[in-house]
Amino acid sequence: MRILHLGKYYHPRRGGMETVLRHLAEGTAARGHRVDVLVAGHAADSTSEAVAGGGVRVTRALTWGEVASQPVTPTLAGLVRRILTQDRPDLVHLHLPNPLACAAWLMATAGGPAPPLAVWHHADIRRQRLGRFFVRPLQRLCLERAAGVCVSSQALRVASQELKGLEEGVRVVPFGLPEEPWSALQPRRDGPFLFVGRLVPYKGLRVLLDALARTPAGRLVVVGDGPLRRQLCELATQPTLSGRVELTGELDEPDLLARLEEARALVLPSLDTSETFGLAQLEAMAAGVPVVASDLPTGVRELGVEGESHLYVPPGDAAALAAALDRLQGDDELTARLGEGARRRAAAYGRDRMVDELLDWYGTLLGPTEA
Repeated sequence: MRILHLGKYYHPRRGGMETVLRHLAEGTAARGHRVDVLVAGHAADSTSEAVAGGGVRVTRALTWGEVASQPVTPTLAGLVRRILTQDRPDLVHLHLPNPLACAAWLMATAGGPAPPLAVWHHADIRRQRLGRFFVRPLQRLCLERAAGVCVSSQALRVASQELKGLEEGVRVVPFGLPEEPWSALQPRRDGPFLFVGRLVPYKGLRVLLDALARTPAGRLVVVGDGPLRRQLCELATQPTLSGRVELTGELDEPDLLARLEEARALVLPSLDTSETFGLAQLEAMAAGVPVVASDLPTGVRELGVEGESHLYVPPGDAAALAAALDRLQGDDELTARLGEGARRRAAAYGRDRMVDELLDWYGTLLGPTEA
């Protein structure tokens, strides 16, 4: 099968969508399928490259910066049209939210035949006001024209405002990770608490720092970058936090794995349902690291079990979060038990299982003669 993925960015760019796309692409390529990925780039011209070891051909489109977190890619429609004409993929898999990729698909296929379109709806657009009036209708058009739509959790299928009226035909395919490198880690669970993600408001980092200030013995490592970085650096110098918070910026995979291996627990203090799954928590679980997470009615709650792999706290409740951190800080036995339970639960979310379910879904979209 020839598959074209239309995404936002690709490895080595870090992020939930980017990580999932990489595992999907490499996982299906490993099964013998031809996989192309078309995403935004950073160079002055579009480039094509083979991803080392992954068997995936990646094309990065000319990009003129970002607007409201969306890459501006003026050549994207032309690249879509060229790949459809020259490579003739059997199926195109569009990853949303990505309104400019929606526009590129609609422009490239206007008035002509096109392969079936599969859509992975990763999350609703919640914070861009213009999205309600311009972006959502554009994405809705792609969703309605798609041969099929999938999401990462049952909670997202039910709660998504952008999928209203389409729920019955939406397939749930939970995210999955490859066995390596996570299974090789030997977690010590004696170091600082760890946060991994974008430094943006909905991630709840101010609440996390407030909770840490109430946990005198605790330390915290914050991995990631984003618009709140300067503000968080200033907060970390307050007397109640001074010397106990390290902001590393983005880390490459070996350095991130080293941080996971020493972490006492991963903290996911997100404030609302913008956190649809929390892939960072699955990575931590696969590494044998327990998770302290906001109790959100999303895939975050579907992934773990209170007292087995996770400690859950009400979103935005710094006092409850501090109590959970203090509990782990003072109980090595509990920390070890939750970490072992987290690794057991993560085993059910492997990449092979995700790829199996994805290919089965593709088969239903293509029909028996094309799959």
